[in-house]
Amino acid sequence: MLAEIEFIILPYASQQGRSVLHLLVEELTNGGWSSFRSAVAFAKQSGNDVSLLAALAKFANDGGAISLTIGADIFGTTSRGSEYEAVETLLRTLDPYPNAKIFLYHEGRRTFHPKLYLFANEASGKAMAIVGSSNWTEGGLAENVEANVLVRFDLAEKEHRTAFDELVELLDRYWTESE
Repeated sequence: MLAEIEFIILPYASQQGRSVLHLLVEELTNGGWSSFRSAVAFAKQSGNDVSLLAALAKFANDGGAISLTIGADIFGTTSRGSEYEAVETLLRTLDPYPNAKIFLYHEGRRTFHPKLYLFANEASGKAMAIVGSSNWTEGGLAENVEANVLVRFDLAEKEHRTAFDELVELLDRYWTESE
């Protein structure tokens, strides 16, 4: 069985209400997921949209597990990397929730550059991944010209389960291989 696939091409999809920002907020608040993981090359304060922060807090408050991995290769206030203020806002938002964690990834010999968002509810046998070019920024999530693929998995299907397990293993590896 083939996975259900949708292309999210910004800004064209956002003109129809389907930006990555809208999808993240919708999926975090719909009650269908038990975990949310992400790995992004960088985060900016502009990506901390009020609705997204509220959705993350609601998700964690409702018991959902959150693991965010953010690249810290060029950490600062320049336009080239993650902003301190963005990470600080995420930390403040998620601090009350022991089921939410943030990891800053830095490795001296290569650049951390993924853009991956993964929702799962293993008890109901479903998962959804958004993979593409959207960083945790206003531009990446809603405004820039970006290309993403949304994949819905049926975890009862062997091929889907294998692909999902590979994504989870990759995201977990980010937490252990950084310097």
